[in-house]
Amino acid sequence: MRSPLASRNCSSTDSAGRFLRPFLLVFVLFYLIAAQELTVQAQRPEAARDFYPQSLDVQLRRIAESTAAEVQPIRDLCVILLNDINAIVHHLEHHPTESCPEWYRFEQSVKTLDTIRRSWRTRVSVESPYIPSAVALEEITLALERRLYVWRALFHAGIVETSPLTTLYGKTFADIDRLKARTLAVEQHFTKNGSKRPADVQTGQTWVKYLETHSWITDLEAARQPVDPSVRFVSLASPVIPVEILTMLSDRANTTVHRLASPSLTNEQRTFLNNPTVNAWWEELQSWTADTVIPLHILRLLEQYEATGGMSDMKAFAKFIDRLSVSKTAEYRQLGDNIRRQYEMPNVRIFLSNSLLNNHLPPTVREIAAFRDIIQSQPVVGRRQTETEMLVSFIPHPSRVLTSLDVGVDLATVTRADAFATQLYNTGQTLVIARKLVELTENGFRTEPAQARILEHQMRLVRMNTGFDGMPILSNLVRGAVRNQYEARYDDASTESQQKILQQVRNQIDRETERRLRPINEQIRMTSRYLDKEFDLRVEQRESRTDENWLLTAWGIQSRGALSSNTTAPATLPGTFADMKIHESLPNMLLGKLELEGKQGTVRDFKEMLAVKFQQPALADPEENDDVELMFASHNPVVVRFVDGRAELTISIAALRLLGKTHRNIQVIVRYKPAYDSEGRLVLERDNYISLINVVNVREQFVMRAAFGKIFPANRPFPLVPKIFESDPQYDYLTTGHCRLEKGWFALALVEKPKR
Repeated sequence: MRSPLASRNCSSTDSAGRFLRPFLLVFVLFYLIAAQELTVQAQRPEAARDFYPQSLDVQLRRIAESTAAEVQPIRDLCVILLNDINAIVHHLEHHPTESCPEWYRFEQSVKTLDTIRRSWRTRVSVESPYIPSAVALEEITLALERRLYVWRALFHAGIVETSPLTTLYGKTFADIDRLKARTLAVEQHFTKNGSKRPADVQTGQTWVKYLETHSWITDLEAARQPVDPSVRFVSLASPVIPVEILTMLSDRANTTVHRLASPSLTNEQRTFLNNPTVNAWWEELQSWTADTVIPLHILRLLEQYEATGGMSDMKAFAKFIDRLSVSKTAEYRQLGDNIRRQYEMPNVRIFLSNSLLNNHLPPTVREIAAFRDIIQSQPVVGRRQTETEMLVSFIPHPSRVLTSLDVGVDLATVTRADAFATQLYNTGQTLVIARKLVELTENGFRTEPAQARILEHQMRLVRMNTGFDGMPILSNLVRGAVRNQYEARYDDASTESQQKILQQVRNQIDRETERRLRPINEQIRMTSRYLDKEFDLRVEQRESRTDENWLLTAWGIQSRGALSSNTTAPATLPGTFADMKIHESLPNMLLGKLELEGKQGTVRDFKEMLAVKFQQPALADPEENDDVELMFASHNPVVVRFVDGRAELTISIAALRLLGKTHRNIQVIVRYKPAYDSEGRLVLERDNYISLINVVNVREQFVMRAAFGKIFPANRPFPLVPKIFESDPQYDYLTTGHCRLEKGWFALALVEKPKR
């Protein structure tokens, strides 16, 4: 590739050169400024080097230094908060056991800012789906509330005396063997203590599972295996036990001791555990308990994760939260649980309106059909006309997604019954209402048998034919006898007819509901299995709510050793039929499961891997620059952020081979923003130029921008309107809109299509 700056070597006329020179100078100046700005950003100290919330600092300074009219009332408040944060962080680091003079003012400032935020949120929902200053204020307030919560807990935990990890440094293999022997004795005590009744055996297995003795033995055997010489050794008595083993065994001991002393155990269970074998194990476990995490150290990981949002930092932060949650000290365990609640909120939220579901129900269904039946032991034939109307109702509930399918049936019949040379012709009219409850759960839609009742039922004899109609006297006698018998049996026949109608309606609703929900439930199960198998993600329903007009279902899609959402989702705006919101933690978990850390290959290799992993063959379509070679960084190789109305993709590359030259330690940032294409459809399009970090040379900037511009072409936006909306007439009135990317969330709504 030839650099445009080399145009001086190309043959051209003097006039052409004079024409191009100003543009070339502008381009050079632009890239020099961009390179300088990006270099400064790359030299910014990492948040993990101290306790200071660098990302929050940047947000507060942006408002404090803003000249926008709407932020003037809070500029001074932001400056006060910056000063208080500096003082509190310094106090946490150097005087964690003492009260902080600035704490009360900091709390009051956060409350004041939250009051302003609530008034601004109203403006956002009424005036516009996205007001940058209001969104920034919401992000800052939520970030302050998270720190307020964690710092308060740290001050409380900081005054507690702890048992440090250094108490374990004298452990030897003899200690491991002794702990294993006593653990094995406990397991045998519960499972092999002579002949027992089946109930006793089951009780013993329950205790083994509760105390996890089998996995304890497995871990202790693994601790005895040879270790890599590169692992750090810290044992003072035996220089072959690495700190990782000591930490793991200590965390397990903390958990088991806590279970043995759990306040939820009954007096009977405590008595059952009070025996010499368990007591000896308890004493041995006590010597292994220690606080393996100093609570203050978790601030470094918290701030690093807040600043980057990357999977590498998420894993490190989650690991420390896990260890803090099993700490020996009760206050530390509470701290770990509290922090987890802040960072394990739902990362998928779905709002669905009642009107959307009812818009897609079939219209009134009319059906005419012949039928045969037996009423009161008499065969009946005829025709019936059925009109069916359906309506979905939401059943208000604070913690469940409850809906009902309400069905109204208008049944008109014309029948003939034959009995002893007599034909009776009847007409009937029956009004039935039925209801079938449907609940959304983690495993799909759960239903209850349909319930039905009759509002009105009429049956009238309209004509009678007998075999004696040609005989006047006998005909009257027969007709009178038949009518008397008909009237005598009318109530029983009517009751039997109603019961059969109700049974038929219930069976039909149950069959139809099952037919429609079966493929949906199967798709839910397939998706859950796919996420578990390919990405080790588990799906949990975290929050549910139903009112008369809306239902909310919130889900936590999370992997082991990871976190989920830590912010509130954007508000659902007026004019919305449905709203789906996804937190950036979900795509980052998916990317983290690709295990790109330090992986190398060509662009083609990675595209093929993505196509297989995400089951999207089109991702592997050949394109220019597929042969570019790269090696991802070992830390946060790919990160997705949803901020400032943009979807920001950051790719960290350890080495890139391009045009025969290797570039090292660079970052590529590609941003996408919501826009509308030429046909008015919502898309995500690339926003301006691609940013390059740590690429100072102007010529290399041109070359690399050109290469990545073809990997992420500006002329290939991501469509945000489902294809079915264009192919299925029943969705003709719908489109997507209200696309919001803020506070780490991507939100997309279904709205009414504008009339042309």
